[in-house]
Amino acid sequence: MPDQPLIIHSSSYHIRQLLESEFAYYKSIRLEAIHTEPTLFRWSDPAEASFSDMDWQERIKSPRIVFGLFEKDNLIGMTSLLLLNNTEAYFGQSFIRPKHRGQGLSKLLYRIRMTWVSLHQLKQLSISHRETNTISKTAIQRAGFKYSHRELVQWLDGTSGYSMYYSLTL
Repeated sequence: MPDQPLIIHSSSYHIRQLLESEFAYYKSIRLEAIHTEPTLFRWSDPAEASFSDMDWQERIKSPRIVFGLFEKDNLIGMTSLLLLNNTEAYFGQSFIRPKHRGQGLSKLLYRIRMTWVSLHQLKQLSISHRETNTISKTAIQRAGFKYSHRELVQWLDGTSGYSMYYSLTL
């Protein structure tokens, strides 16, 4: 396994694994994502807005791997993966600021996670999206994931609906 955090460059953008000491980056973009897109997030228990800095420091450590998407030195997005065990991970928490969408940057979110997974020789991946989020559905399927099932869930915005689950065997 590599000792150095992973980084990928693409024109004026780069995406890299955030260090544990950079939890404030994670905190700021995660809270922005929840505030900007509350209809897309399921989990917030306990409410992340009430987390202490120590809580945020814990959430950037393994088993969660967090990546920050930057335009030059400006954080504009994030994604993460959650290790379920030594061979499986769940992809989640993807967000790109609205003004940066439509530029193919979601490919970087997938590319860095897939590179990390390959380096760590994981065998099984899973991911989900809200049924109405057709943009996520397209990106998930483009990345090679196959539909597995759906589950009725309570969303962060107080509504209920289906979460669509996908898996990928490597």
